[in-house]
Amino acid sequence: MKNALLEIQVETLPARFIAPALKQLEEKGAALLNERRLAFKSLKAHGTPMRLALVVEGLPEKSLPQDLEVVGPPARLWKDAAGAFTKQAEGFAKAQGVDAGDLVVVQSPKGEVLAVKKTLPGEPTPKVLSEVFPALVKALEFPKTLVWEENKFRFGRPLRGLCALYGRKPLRFSVAGVKSSAKTRGLAALGAKPLTVTAPEKYAALLRDRCVLVDVDERRKALRKTLEGAAKRSRGKLDEDADLLEQTLFLVEHPVAVLARFDAAYLELPAALLSMVMKKQLMFFPILAGGMHTGEFVGVRDGVSEGQKEVQTGFERVIAARLADARFFSGRDKETPLAKHAEKLARVSFQKGLGSMADKTARVQALAAHLSEELLQDHEVNGAAVETAARFAYADLVTGVVGEFPELQGLMGGEYARHEGLGETVALALQEFYQPSAAKGPLPVHLEGCLVSLAGKLDSVVAMLAGGFKPSGSEDPFGLRRLGNGIVRIVLEKQLAVDLEAAVDKALEVLDAHNSDAQKSVPARASARAEAVEFLWQRVETLLGEKGYRPDELKAVKAGGLKNLASTFLRLAAVHALRPDPDFVPVAAAFKRATNILKQAGIQAQGAGDVAPDLFAVEAERVLFGAVCRIEGDLREKVAQGDYEPALRTLVGLKPEVDRFFNDVMVMVDDAALKTNRLALLARLARLFTAVADISHIQA
Repeated sequence: MKNALLEIQVETLPARFIAPALKQLEEKGAALLNERRLAFKSLKAHGTPMRLALVVEGLPEKSLPQDLEVVGPPARLWKDAAGAFTKQAEGFAKAQGVDAGDLVVVQSPKGEVLAVKKTLPGEPTPKVLSEVFPALVKALEFPKTLVWEENKFRFGRPLRGLCALYGRKPLRFSVAGVKSSAKTRGLAALGAKPLTVTAPEKYAALLRDRCVLVDVDERRKALRKTLEGAAKRSRGKLDEDADLLEQTLFLVEHPVAVLARFDAAYLELPAALLSMVMKKQLMFFPILAGGMHTGEFVGVRDGVSEGQKEVQTGFERVIAARLADARFFSGRDKETPLAKHAEKLARVSFQKGLGSMADKTARVQALAAHLSEELLQDHEVNGAAVETAARFAYADLVTGVVGEFPELQGLMGGEYARHEGLGETVALALQEFYQPSAAKGPLPVHLEGCLVSLAGKLDSVVAMLAGGFKPSGSEDPFGLRRLGNGIVRIVLEKQLAVDLEAAVDKALEVLDAHNSDAQKSVPARASARAEAVEFLWQRVETLLGEKGYRPDELKAVKAGGLKNLASTFLRLAAVHALRPDPDFVPVAAAFKRATNILKQAGIQAQGAGDVAPDLFAVEAERVLFGAVCRIEGDLREKVAQGDYEPALRTLVGLKPEVDRFFNDVMVMVDDAALKTNRLALLARLARLFTAVADISHIQA
């Protein structure tokens, strides 16, 4: 058994390209080797900005042989009436390199056919690898690719070398005019001197000796160690941003951390702005104390530890220039009130056919006011703060800082509101306006912030769906699913008694009233409403499905489910909790039978007439009616108080009476009066169940 190596040397790859490329190397490499029947023990990808490599361990000298069965013409054409081989049989046999007498008859979908059974011998491993490795290089995909040579080969960055070995033997092939060899190269900072790889298993150690940590896990440990070492010399703790750590990992081949400082005068800048400059623009790790910036940071260089003082000075010059720019933009923004910034939104388009950002702001104001009024009975809402926050929700989009750092939208609005003295409630509402920004991200803390955030998300979802900008499959370019999830999370987790169906109606109403673009792009109101309501319910199903609730349980509470999500969740929890009860599924089946009978008769449970006890002709009718009357009052009280599980348990307790009714009573009889009365009894029973859940959807 021998090992093999493929190294693709490139010009500097963007950090975000590398991890996906390494995954592809392993997955596509394994697939290509399996396709060529070349067994292997294991494979592992390595990568830095300058190289992508694959080490394959435990390869045999040859690929596995392959048994083939090649089918040909129908079996009836093997021989003619005289017993001689036909021209078709002889031609097929000759094409397969055998005699016609060696043909066999096999069964196929087309009937009996002639076939040749043969074994292809294994191929030498060097030959297979010399074909698999170039195919693997060509199979790699990148978010963006470049063309740099006459054959128009596309890759993430131009190829600058190929190193390929099987055991100690170099493999020969070429890709895009680059010929393979046994040569790799060391650290770019040391001149990238050529190195000869003598064996695949010595590849990582050879590069390590030349200051290249090609193994990703090894480099990750080295990065953490050097960062911790630098942080120990500081006055605080390292801000260990996971995304920045991963990005830095793929920016260097040999990480060396350098502790540096910036002028304390810049600490007056908003903390979010300082972090953004350091992390996003410069890839520096802030040093914090008590959650606050200290004026220190850690940068990571690529290479040996010589000249650290010069590197530190360079880092400090760079950050000083960037922070000076940030201070300039921030200072200039503060000279203009948010109201003046908001005026510029009339010149900023929201989306084609859906007006400007000023139109959107007006819609959010109207929606936020509607939501505030809806909650006034149950919550203390600072209506003035909600109105102010909604008016300035998008004002920071036209500021200099957000123009430079779009990720700070909302955060800078909050900073400018504080500077203007608009109050902490308004500032927090603006700061948290875009929350939650991720699936499990934090929600706005205060009710006022929740309402303004909810209004902004509702307008975006309803307006975009009404304008025809719908998610399709895995494609969601406008992030509508994320916004929908945010709506559901805010309402559910903050226990807001918001009628989302009514909110959709209001969103469509204000869309018509505040849209400076042509109205022809907005479909009919009823269609848009149905689509928006269904979209939001899908988000409910997704979020609650992830928590373990089953699809049929969610269907059971779907009717009117958006009118009060907090209540809907309690009803869902009741169904889920009672499901293990042995009587629950049988009762659900009986209830489904009842609803089917009502549907067949064209009767809505809510619209059925009163039950006339004097028309009962069978004892089972009287028993069921008595049971319904006995629990009805208590059940309605439990439902009114939100005690859905005890209410549903009471209903499940009707199983004996319901079973007896269906065993003894024929509902659809010829006697019109009897039939109508029995349907009315079933409708009354159905109304009790649907007050909690439509359990006819429950599957066994």
